[in-house]
Amino acid sequence: MGLWQNLSYSYEQNIETLKSIYPLSATSISNNADIIAVIVIDGKGNFSSAKKIDKKSPATKKSPSSTLVTINVPVTEESMGRSNSIAPHPVFDQYVYLKGSGEKFEAYLTQLKKFSEFTLATEQIKSIYQYVKKRTVTSDLSDIKLNDKTFIIFEVELPGMPSRVWENIDFFEAWHQYYCEKKRTRATQKQWAESQLLDSKKHTPAEKKNIKELIELKDAISLDYISGAEQQPIAIFHPKKISNASANSKLISDNDKTNYTFRGKFSGSFEAVSIGYETSQKAHQFLRYLINDRGYYCGEQVILSLTIGSTENILPPPLEDTKSIYDMMQASQTRTDTDSQIILRAITGFDYTEALNKSLSGFGYAKTLNQHAKTAVIALDAATTGRLSITFYRELDRTEYLENIAKWHDSCKWHQKFWDNEANKYIPFIGAPAVDKIIETIHGLPRSGKDESYIKIKKSARERLLRCIFDGAFLPKDNVIAAIRRASSPLAIVRNGKFDRTGFDRILSTSCALIRKYYSQDKKEDYKLSIELDRTDRDYLYGRLLGAADKLEEYALKKKGNERVVTAAIRHMQTFAQHPFRTWQTIHSCLNPYIQTVKRGFEFQEIETIKNQFVSVDIFENDLPLNGSYLIGYYHERAYIDSLIKKTAEKKMLTKTNEQETNNDE
Repeated sequence: MGLWQNLSYSYEQNIETLKSIYPLSATSISNNADIIAVIVIDGKGNFSSAKKIDKKSPATKKSPSSTLVTINVPVTEESMGRSNSIAPHPVFDQYVYLKGSGEKFEAYLTQLKKFSEFTLATEQIKSIYQYVKKRTVTSDLSDIKLNDKTFIIFEVELPGMPSRVWENIDFFEAWHQYYCEKKRTRATQKQWAESQLLDSKKHTPAEKKNIKELIELKDAISLDYISGAEQQPIAIFHPKKISNASANSKLISDNDKTNYTFRGKFSGSFEAVSIGYETSQKAHQFLRYLINDRGYYCGEQVILSLTIGSTENILPPPLEDTKSIYDMMQASQTRTDTDSQIILRAITGFDYTEALNKSLSGFGYAKTLNQHAKTAVIALDAATTGRLSITFYRELDRTEYLENIAKWHDSCKWHQKFWDNEANKYIPFIGAPAVDKIIETIHGLPRSGKDESYIKIKKSARERLLRCIFDGAFLPKDNVIAAIRRASSPLAIVRNGKFDRTGFDRILSTSCALIRKYYSQDKKEDYKLSIELDRTDRDYLYGRLLGAADKLEEYALKKKGNERVVTAAIRHMQTFAQHPFRTWQTIHSCLNPYIQTVKRGFEFQEIETIKNQFVSVDIFENDLPLNGSYLIGYYHERAYIDSLIKKTAEKKMLTKTNEQETNNDE
């Protein structure tokens, strides 16, 4: 099945859960842009009171608490996409439609009257009609400051029923049944009118006028192209407001009659493709649910995954944030490891690929995955204010989704860490860097809070990475080159006007992950996650030299109580990547004042050892630019020296403890 079949099917499978929050033939309003006026009436349509829901802004990181209210309102196809035309919503609508006079009010009242006479209409609907026809809305709301676009909703006080009409499932089901029946009736009338054309001479002028009006109706009963086996009243207009980031954009639209999108072979758009109204409603409502429940936004772009037929959010997102990685790690640890192992891995860094593989082997998700055969990944983006497009869609069988993510994290993994606000500390793990970190490493940070050009770049980068994860596409070479250049310019990474060591370390880790994956896919060369003491290629060894020089100066400064973080290695790193031999002479001369301080330390010993590992003097003195593997060598050497220092400190501590215990025994 394709996207639309899967969405419609998933809604049907979960209709009992979704019909109250995402009812069919309905859209939603909120108090984000304006107040919402509430009229309270009794069961006989008599006015009781009026109140308002104040205008509020949605929650943000700075203001996490918000009283933003979202309310479902029933709609027609015409009213959902109205602009300047007269197309009333059936019950709740803007003040201009409920004023008590004018064409808009008359159209609203006529539609409400017909709805209230429907066999399935609830007592609330009938009470609202009895109230509205009195034309007292304006006077009853005189104490509330209204404008024509202020939405008015109703509460009806009836025994044994919720007073808030918009929370009554029967209310929405009644409207949907009424509207579907109305569309079917109009389609039947149109068919009858078309059959009367041959006998037009027998009809009176009034009958001819009626036949002409019926023929001009757009409603028809036709094959639903989504299900492929069902005759339905076709959808004339399809819903908008699918995504909050692109509220007026539609995924399906046929209103372009100037660029020949369907003309030539067809006289009308429904002849090119006909989609059943009910199917369209189910698919769009389920997609709206998915976006609100698990959408991962960037501007108008939204990316998500779904387990087809289920509303459970049981899988890690396709483009993961760091928090989801950590949650997955914690779940796997809790199920499979002892407390001591958990503590150890929190210190050393937990391998995220291992957590995913355990899930595939029977832990975590396996039981749930067996219940749902298919998973899909979707990327949506708004090309214009009115057009929403599907830019990426993949269906995956069973555990293939997790397998692809596991492969991505295995081939692109490196030492990562993120700041956990709850634990108030950095959490280390081994896995692929988060997508936002990759994009930040490649393209830098946006120039301002809403950098439109950066958003375009970011959206394109996210889609390229989706293809790397789920299609097995090679990591783009331009991304790797950009990451190498950024990591090779550490002095450009600043915070508050000063060199940002933490930011540099983050960019370095991300760059190493991309370099490792690139070498694996392009040259079939596998770099390990820890130092490779037997690797003798020139670029890697020069990277190790730079790392040892960096640690030597850093340690010497620390011993002297100097907190300066810009070492000679950092200062000359960009030039070193282009001319390693010549720049090494400069860096080494800068180290002379510090060598005597730390001559017996691991750092100095490592410099001498690494220089001896070059296969020949000619290779060492080769001044050609370095490739990206020098960054891996730089990272490895720094981590290796840190581990040697740590082991030595632990050994001293253990010796001291043993001596104390021996003295106590004596």
